[in-house]
Amino acid sequence: MCEESRARVTTEDVLVVVQNKMPPLTPPKRTNAGYYVALTSPVPAPALRYAGGAWIHNAEWSAWATTQRTQVIEELLANPKWFSRPPRRDILEPIFGPWDARNMQGVWGFACKIPDVPGDASGSGSGVWQLQGVIMSSTSITPVWSLTDVVADPQQDTISLFGDDEDEGDGDTVDGGETREIQLDDLEEAPAAAEPMRIRTREWETRKFMAKERVREARLKAQIAVRLANKEESRYYAQFGDLDDNESHFSEYDLTEDEMSDSGSSAVDE
Repeated sequence: MCEESRARVTTEDVLVVVQNKMPPLTPPKRTNAGYYVALTSPVPAPALRYAGGAWIHNAEWSAWATTQRTQVIEELLANPKWFSRPPRRDILEPIFGPWDARNMQGVWGFACKIPDVPGDASGSGSGVWQLQGVIMSSTSITPVWSLTDVVADPQQDTISLFGDDEDEGDGDTVDGGETREIQLDDLEEAPAAAEPMRIRTREWETRKFMAKERVREARLKAQIAVRLANKEESRYYAQFGDLDDNESHFSEYDLTEDEMSDSGSSAVDE
């Protein structure tokens, strides 16, 4: 009896491993969003519920997502020929942020781009996300999803205890059957909407750090360029003396405000 039980447990464990094993990745294809690395066949995630216009996170999906993310990294590391230089784990990990994370209040939520919720905000139901592959760039690796097996909950009819007369008229009904119009002055002003909360994932922190480093590097280069210009100008005066009246002054080589504005816009676009 004990041997049969151990054999059954071992078989179930093998089935779980096989079900969770991710199919191989295909060679990357360049797109406008980055390099698309697709799976040979989509991998369905555990079904998720949706309500109120949002997907509902759960622990089963979180465990599945962690496993799939790890397997994607292992597949990328096993295919160094796809990269200009063989990738390292310490390079891929920071740009491949987790697919879910805790927010400032400690509540778990999705931290990657997710499928749109089907139907309108008042509906509810369930659906299955299928992992199609990942999009890779120099700053991020993001999963690509498709939505299948959507099952909407049936709409529940409500029982009215007040008859059809409750929908008649545009005002409130008070004792005696009289209708009182609603005065706009009596309505309280709605509170201001709270600012959206940003989930500080590893991907977001990495992008923030890299942007800050670019600013620091640009400022250092600008300071060095100014010092070199001043040094070369002093060297010119030491060797050749002051400029003649008919010669152009060095300040005439400086960019105008319009030229600086155009060059700044080009740098931002790049």
